[in-house]
Amino acid sequence: MSKYFMLECTAPEDWDDPALIEGIAPPDGEDSWRFGRRFKSPPMEPVKVTLHADYGIQIEEFWNVDTLLMTRRLHAALLAAGVGNLNVYDAVISHAARDFVSHDYVVCNLVGVVSAANMNESAVVGGSRDGLIDTDFESVSIDESKTRGALMFRLAENTSAVVVHASVKEYLLAQGFDMLTFVPPEDWMG
Repeated sequence: MSKYFMLECTAPEDWDDPALIEGIAPPDGEDSWRFGRRFKSPPMEPVKVTLHADYGIQIEEFWNVDTLLMTRRLHAALLAAGVGNLNVYDAVISHAARDFVSHDYVVCNLVGVVSAANMNESAVVGGSRDGLIDTDFESVSIDESKTRGALMFRLAENTSAVVVHASVKEYLLAQGFDMLTFVPPEDWMG
């Protein structure tokens, strides 16, 4: 069994007013939040995040859109679990059509991209020729010898994948983060 899991978040089924986050542009002069490197110039704070006008105001604990948007509570728990590679910026969330504002979230740049997919044991269904950034998987095999013990990182082969160590998973579950989903790599598609 893998020591790593793909971190995702699912809104509770009983929510009647879930939000949809609009895109969050990277700071000026940067190409993407997903490259896993420190920014030359940080974004202006607070980072403005907009909820789509046609959706609601119930926001998930963790949102992996262009960047990582998470509650301050989740960020604090990740720090307590030993994760130390998040560059964090205050966020202000507003709704495009409603009178709603929240300061309960932060935007995070996850610093660290690790080429840890065992491509021979993963089910690859598409992507770039070099096998980096946007490989499409139906299943991933993590080569733990390549992770160097990292607690949280983006997978170099598909940078939309956020990977966490089992110790982080167990800590977060013990803290009551029931909205988070920890997908075994062999069951992950992305």
